[in-house]
Amino acid sequence: MSKWFYRFNSDNVKMRVIFLPYAGGSASIYQDWIKHLSPGIEAILVQLPGRASRFGESLISSMDEITSELSDIIDELSDLPYIVFGHSMGSRIGYQLLTHLRESGHPLPKHFIASGCKAPHQERHMSGSHLLPEDEFINEIKRLNATPEEVLQNKALLNLCIQILRADFEIADHQSPIPKLKHSTRCTLFFGLLDQEVDMDDIEEWQKHFSDKVNVKLFNGEHFFIHSHKEKVINEINKIFIQEERN
Repeated sequence: MSKWFYRFNSDNVKMRVIFLPYAGGSASIYQDWIKHLSPGIEAILVQLPGRASRFGESLISSMDEITSELSDIIDELSDLPYIVFGHSMGSRIGYQLLTHLRESGHPLPKHFIASGCKAPHQERHMSGSHLLPEDEFINEIKRLNATPEEVLQNKALLNLCIQILRADFEIADHQSPIPKLKHSTRCTLFFGLLDQEVDMDDIEEWQKHFSDKVNVKLFNGEHFFIHSHKEKVINEINKIFIQEERN
């Protein structure tokens, strides 16, 4: 078992979905999704270093390093068709992973689901935030409204959270150029209508990276709509699985 991921629903597998976390997140953010996935989907929850079960390991703040590491484990998973899902930072990692896999000749995913994220070549909202002084960085954490109050009130936990988020925000700042040869992998965007981190104009920017028409699913939520609208998000993932199974 690789330290980079956990596997769930491993009986009678028809397709895998690789779940990439958002900044500050661990594999556990998708833990309660598993029982709602369609039969035939094996859930692969990616665990990045420096958190949870990999707490003692050094954090990674380089996009190239993290995608290189992840592409090395794809061989363990690509004996079956697979889908890549990422939210926010996870979308950035997922796209760069797709690019790295194509360049290195690895099997490509059947579908890429990019959730809550600007197009790869666009500058991230609040780009450079990993360099902010501590007080301003804490205010940015609070603005994103994803860190529990008990963490914000505990100095030791907050310091740990700051270290992880600085590394993750640096990864999320990575910008990938529009490719000369567009990706042939099918792509679906999940956007929150109240998400201040993205804009509806970003949909057209995503299209510049893919040869097929990019599909879009809208949710009536803020940046972390994947939690506030969990059932609807999982339902859309299940629909994509069923469509890809037929293709």
